[in-house]
Amino acid sequence: MDISAIIAEFGAYYIKSDSNMSRLVKQLNQKSITEGAFTTIVTDDTLWRASETRMTRVLQPFQKAWTPLSALTFLPVAIQNYKMKIDYQDYPDDLEATWLGWLTDSSLDRKEWPFVRWFIEVELLPQAKEDYEMNEIYNGVYTAPTPGTPGAAGTTMNGIKKIINDGVDSSRITPIITGTVPTDPLDFLAYIEQFGDNINQKYWTIPMQLVMNPTLVRRFFRGYRKEYGKDTNYSENKNGAVDLTNLTIFSAPSHGSSNKIWCTPKSNAIRLVKKSQNMNAVRVENVDRLVKMYSDWSSGVGFVIPELVFTNDQDLTPEP
Repeated sequence: MDISAIIAEFGAYYIKSDSNMSRLVKQLNQKSITEGAFTTIVTDDTLWRASETRMTRVLQPFQKAWTPLSALTFLPVAIQNYKMKIDYQDYPDDLEATWLGWLTDSSLDRKEWPFVRWFIEVELLPQAKEDYEMNEIYNGVYTAPTPGTPGAAGTTMNGIKKIINDGVDSSRITPIITGTVPTDPLDFLAYIEQFGDNINQKYWTIPMQLVMNPTLVRRFFRGYRKEYGKDTNYSENKNGAVDLTNLTIFSAPSHGSSNKIWCTPKSNAIRLVKKSQNMNAVRVENVDRLVKMYSDWSSGVGFVIPELVFTNDQDLTPEP
């Protein structure tokens, strides 16, 4: 930990006072939001396997002769479950002779000091959720770690962008040609409606969430207000419905500044989790006076049938 600024401002000594947790303030962490666009499956599988079935035409005019049609095809589906972890260590003793000394304790068991519980609940676990949202679930490109070296941000798993772009490269996903995303809210509203009109009509009755970055979501709502707000029966579109379509708008902070938008039936979007209880739990150990905290679990995302992922033609740069 770095407490140099505290020591420089308040001194390297502890003065007993009424200081408490309420005086520790922080900027907000980004919550894990994007996973809400997926169907979560808890599994012990490292590689989740399923099969897509395909059937061609079977109906034909009647005749007495035997004229069989079609064939049933099974296609393999595999979604990777990536193991990820938290490792952290610190010496709480560093706090003792400072203004932050009230986070320490007289107990020899450093695990029991107030600092540990506060740190896990307020800093460590919220930061892990932010890391997953902002670095991994959308932007991640898995890279095997170098032994003994912490892995870089965005290398824990293959995220949504890579999975969709790989599907485009393999011709399993066909982007809807929409062109550059408009900056004008009214034009963007028309852009979204055009996108909805170009989804395969067989899926027009299936509810789907149109996932995009928060800036585009705000642009959609402003365009909707400009287009329909002049009507006497106008009501705020709080559910983000795209009129006369099966789509609702989903704001995904993970997408950052990416202009990629996509949707699919929720049953087709799979999020795998193994040892999910560990996502909100941390093991704490003492090594001499060093406190170590760690957790690990597995997670991954993917699409059962790539052909049912509908995306625009933006941010298609091949991933490494």
